[in-house]
Amino acid sequence: MNQLWQYECVLTDADRRILDRINGMIGQWDAYPYLDVLQAYREFDFMLKRSFLALIQQIPTIQAYAILHNIWIESTKNLQAFYAERDLFPSPNGAVRLKDLIELSYFYAQQLLNRPESPAAVTPLISVILPVYQAQQYLWEALRSVYEQTFQDFELILVNGYQNGDPLEAILSVFEDTRTFIVQETEKARLGASLNLGIRQARGSFIARMDSDDIAHPERFFKQIKFLQAHPEIDFCGTQCRAFGTINNWNNKPYPLLHQELQCRSLKFCSFIHPSVMWRKEKFIENNLWYNEEVLAEDTDLFARVVFSLKTANLQETLLLYRREGANLSIEVLKKKNNNNQSLAVIQSIMLERNTRAALYQSLNQVELNLIQNKTIDSFTYRDALRIFKYRLGREDLSDLLPPDTSESETIFLANLNNRIPVIWGYGWNGQVLEYRLQEQGFKDYRIVDQRLQELEISLESPHAMRLEELESNPGSYYVLISMDKHFPEVTHRLESYGYAPQEDYIEFFV
Repeated sequence: MNQLWQYECVLTDADRRILDRINGMIGQWDAYPYLDVLQAYREFDFMLKRSFLALIQQIPTIQAYAILHNIWIESTKNLQAFYAERDLFPSPNGAVRLKDLIELSYFYAQQLLNRPESPAAVTPLISVILPVYQAQQYLWEALRSVYEQTFQDFELILVNGYQNGDPLEAILSVFEDTRTFIVQETEKARLGASLNLGIRQARGSFIARMDSDDIAHPERFFKQIKFLQAHPEIDFCGTQCRAFGTINNWNNKPYPLLHQELQCRSLKFCSFIHPSVMWRKEKFIENNLWYNEEVLAEDTDLFARVVFSLKTANLQETLLLYRREGANLSIEVLKKKNNNNQSLAVIQSIMLERNTRAALYQSLNQVELNLIQNKTIDSFTYRDALRIFKYRLGREDLSDLLPPDTSESETIFLANLNNRIPVIWGYGWNGQVLEYRLQEQGFKDYRIVDQRLQELEISLESPHAMRLEELESNPGSYYVLISMDKHFPEVTHRLESYGYAPQEDYIEFFV
């Protein structure tokens, strides 16, 4: 690391403190909490990137990269083995988190860029749309993964966010790729508007999405374009992903592959991983499938419309590394409320579910209409939609695609309420959907508890909030609605230890 000290203008006082901290940690990592070590190396990685931009003003880019590559390798070379040999990983995925942190860092690769040689096409086949806003910490890895694609017939359109402070042009100068264009936003806009702006500038026959903090597999473009060329009936396809990051937990449940499975999943969930999708631009425009610029979940909204407008698929291969880092953005989105203190995201989600059911209804043939007793579109329920997809897919079990129907749970709840106060257990996405449904039914007096937020000493931003302790041995006053996306036995066991009986005093809602 001493190589950096000789370049006086490269390091700020804050950078020097980061270097000192890493120097103090090396070989003594067990003296620090595991998450503090991960955080320190994330800051160190970002510091090296900032230093790189300053360093290339003094010495050639290749030389500057070699210095920083050596520093990163030297600083991390014993880190993984140190934790493994002492069995210090705090969780089963701890080793994977650390390995990703080290090996997916920009300066881990021996070369600055390993770009395949390919003649530039006059008109690119693929236009890659990548929005950029406050992304400089991870943008380096995303750009490298695009430039190192084995399929090189593309242009890269960066939609630069309004008043973005990222040194975008300086970062791009490192890669020296003439296929890259910056489209500048002139006002603050939601992501849907940014993406539409990029698509309007696209010259390629295919549009590929990419995000500024993810990493594309080197063969992603090649495999998607070959799939679409081999299957002209498919207009829109995504891939599987592997989530990575140092803070958040994740799961890698695969996305469905087939069109009807994707239609089915869209009734409740997102059918694709957004930065993995690729589609035919002509079909997109022909069917007026622009991003909705007014909604918060522009990806889910688009996909719910796409699966009933185009033929779709997901590839079975994992062709994207999807970063899960830092604050949970879904929680921040849920905090955006309307004048009635209702989550805008939840209200938009409920409206999208209704629109998706309507789109499904409009696709029914006479046999399927007979299955639901020729109901009208206004009386077409989620339970009816499940019946249709059981028929279309030829199977009774849809649990890998959709949550169960909860209308029976709602009936049990209403039958057993007996003038007690409803309590929503869990105030994440499902909890706020359930709150909206209670309000729709006229409930004004209800309570909300959230065990995880209480343990983290985070206050619920709701006048209906209460503490878990108020539930203890009090089934005569409250009826609990567990708003989870699956069964959590630790929750039901806790309620039963308080004296609550299933169905009589609590019910699980898989909303």
